[in-house]
Amino acid sequence: MEKKLVAVLFCLLVLQVSSGQSPRHSDINITDLNQRIDQIFAPVGNNDPGCAVTVIENGKVLTKRSYGMANIENQVPFTHQSVVKIPYSEAREFISIAAVLMEKDGILQLNDKVRTYFPDLPDWAEPVTLWDLLNHRSGFVDEWATLLLMYNSMSNRFETEQFLRLLYRQPTPEIEPGKGYMYCNSDFGLLRLIMERASGMNLPDWIAQRMFAPLQMKSTRMQKNPLDIIPKRAAMYSTAVGGGYKHANVQKTSPGGNYYILTSADDLQRWTDVVNDPHSEISEAINTLTTHVREMPGKEGHLVVGYTHRTITEQSIIIHEGVNGYTYLARIPSKGISVITLGNRHEDGFAEENKAIIAYLLQQAPEPALPKFITKPIDVPENVLAKYTGDFRWQNQVSWEGSKQSRKYSSIYLSEGKLMMRYTGNYVIELIPVAKDVFHHQEGEGEEGYGAQFEFMQTSQDAPLQLQVTYDDGFPGVTMIKDTEELWNPSIENLKEFTGRFYSPQLDYFWNIELSAAGKLILKSSNLPDTELDPDGYYQFHFIGEQYPGSGFDRWILYNKNDEGVITHLTVWSGRVMHHRFDKQLD
Repeated sequence: MEKKLVAVLFCLLVLQVSSGQSPRHSDINITDLNQRIDQIFAPVGNNDPGCAVTVIENGKVLTKRSYGMANIENQVPFTHQSVVKIPYSEAREFISIAAVLMEKDGILQLNDKVRTYFPDLPDWAEPVTLWDLLNHRSGFVDEWATLLLMYNSMSNRFETEQFLRLLYRQPTPEIEPGKGYMYCNSDFGLLRLIMERASGMNLPDWIAQRMFAPLQMKSTRMQKNPLDIIPKRAAMYSTAVGGGYKHANVQKTSPGGNYYILTSADDLQRWTDVVNDPHSEISEAINTLTTHVREMPGKEGHLVVGYTHRTITEQSIIIHEGVNGYTYLARIPSKGISVITLGNRHEDGFAEENKAIIAYLLQQAPEPALPKFITKPIDVPENVLAKYTGDFRWQNQVSWEGSKQSRKYSSIYLSEGKLMMRYTGNYVIELIPVAKDVFHHQEGEGEEGYGAQFEFMQTSQDAPLQLQVTYDDGFPGVTMIKDTEELWNPSIENLKEFTGRFYSPQLDYFWNIELSAAGKLILKSSNLPDTELDPDGYYQFHFIGEQYPGSGFDRWILYNKNDEGVITHLTVWSGRVMHHRFDKQLD
């Protein structure tokens, strides 16, 4: 797969050269283009986050449009000079290019071993190179997923000394070094520290001098301090529960989280010029990266350094975006066309709007009509609803977080005569009956809302119950299968075996697991709220963690015994925690 993708990207670079050498006369009608862009952004008003749009063809700006607000509460319009802190996953493009330029300047070699720079890293990390960091195949723990075993927020302060101590104490690799895959903030955090040690400079200063200043990108910088006052900076907003927006103010202070890039649409125009120039050192650095890095599992066509490849009407598209799909630039090399959509709406930004502009420029045929669901409720007796309850396992869930199939399930249960579903983590929805074996759920309203249909079925009389989830916005559907194995249901007396005090040597941190008066195992620790553990497989328990207030995600604990049948330790796992160990402490 990786070799095939490299070949495709090589072809794209050839197309870049071709388009750069032979610019063609534009046949794009600017008036029609502006009208179409205005239609696409019609829902964006004075109470919405904003976006600056630039369409470029062979180095010539065809149009520049802006919509919405840089600051909603103060009614400051969004412009092409508005400075946006793009999500840190998107910064992978810039820090990766900086690493290649450091190799070009003789500051470091990407084949260098990481222990050359930090010899106190564990012995198992001896073969790990800088290329392994860029490819998320080092084996190091993900700093934030691991720290969430101690805290319920990703905004806690975490300094370089703490970060290095976390890696120095890691007893075993999360994945096979140099071969496995796990999306890991620690990889880019360690890469940053190595780049700073090799260059003798703070990385934001080095990038400013070496990359942004020569391109006259005066509004672009790598974040130093989240409290810095930055002229023309736009506030960042995310969607609020129940509609409207809230501030997206999460700030990570660690080496693996604080490499945000702040930029403007006007500066991205300059960036686009050098990215599209096959003779520029930036374009050459991108070529080096795309021939040495891998595609992420679970995200088709997406390279780990922040580029996604798509094909539309037989034209190859390169999309500059992160794992959440925040698209700030998309390019059609064969036509010399680039579309910038830089905005201050968090999550995926204005990715769909960018996609719609690209579709218009390529005269893409309209996509098939989205499904229309039945939404009128019907009455279903509670005893009939009961047959739909149970735990349903998601099928074929390979995530960008790791190469292994994710364990993911939803629980369906009755509450006050309603069929409720714990969809994932602590996100609970109501399933409203609309037809026999068919249910509906509506999330939000208008352009930001979507509907989902839940249809239960059985392929045969003896087959387990299946659940097919379909979305009306074109999002890929999900198939779930009901667990038919008898649920492990330990008695209160049995649960006492799993109580005790458990210690993580890597974190130097204790968990206490106690039995409540209600007969439930409760996880207690000094920095976390009390958390209930639910049986989920033999000697295994499920619980919900948080990365921000209210944003629950699934975790599991597996107890381990020695040959004498005595519990010695437990291991914790989730999306980016593979097998973190807590040793049971003797009384």
